[in-house]
Amino acid sequence: MDQAAVRRACADGLRWTLLHAALWALFAGGRGWTLGIPTVALAVALSLWLGLRPPTMRAAALPAFLGFFLKHMWLGAWDVARRALQPRCPLQAAWHEVPLGDSSPRQRLLLSAMVGLLPGTLASRIDGDCLRMHVLDERLPWRATVHELEDHLQRLLGGAGR
Repeated sequence: MDQAAVRRACADGLRWTLLHAALWALFAGGRGWTLGIPTVALAVALSLWLGLRPPTMRAAALPAFLGFFLKHMWLGAWDVARRALQPRCPLQAAWHEVPLGDSSPRQRLLLSAMVGLLPGTLASRIDGDCLRMHVLDERLPWRATVHELEDHLQRLLGGAGR
């Protein structure tokens, strides 16, 4: 292994460590580091062993992405609360296929995971260039929201776009 490869592996290891530690801190509420440190170390080791490169983010796109995502998380919470308080709230559930833009498999996987956090949507699988998903009420503007999320992810992580 030449010196450049060693430097890249060390830089990747550091970035994976920061990413996995941040995820642990976020999901564990900053606690449980007795379990978190070995878990982060195993996740970093696995990432490096698989030869995965850590994702790169464009910092300039982060505020817009966070604003969009937090807004829609709040709208989703509001929708759930409204439906809980008004059980007769009409639903028009349906399955749909959403065509995806030119994005990497990693971005598509992240999109499918994040779609479930948007109001009334849940992704089930990716078939070729389509995301198969279930929506609680197909009368809501869910399709535009999914495409907007995809655009934000492509700006944040880099990609060709739709």
